[in-house]
Amino acid sequence: MAGLILSSSALADQVYKSVDAQGHVTYSDRPTTAGAQKTDVVVQHADAREAQRLAKERMLLKEEDDQRSKKAAADEQVKAKEDSQKKQLCDNARRHYNDMKDAGRIYTVAADGSREYYTDAQADAMRTEAKRAMDAACGP
Repeated sequence: MAGLILSSSALADQVYKSVDAQGHVTYSDRPTTAGAQKTDVVVQHADAREAQRLAKERMLLKEEDDQRSKKAAADEQVKAKEDSQKKQLCDNARRHYNDMKDAGRIYTVAADGSREYYTDAQADAMRTEAKRAMDAACGP
């Protein structure tokens, strides 16, 4: 006779395994056919401490996921703001370059309201600088 050693958290129950004509296997606590085989099954009952540990672990993992989600959302918001600022800088630099490029003569207004025109060399240097600034802000 075979002996069965059980821990305090595991119990053995007897079940019957039977196979019908179509080959379907059925397990039951009572024999469903005359040829049902009797089998001992070890059933472990839940350990309250382990269940509590697992619940705490799931809670901590959920909190970590929530923190990651919040950080990702905040990072995305920061990136969207940076992208918007970069686009605004690019638009301003492009507008300035096009104004400089399309202007026939470039001038500044003096304190008395009169125009002081730049030389062609100075204007060309200003256009070159505006183009460089636009390329830096927008990419080449």
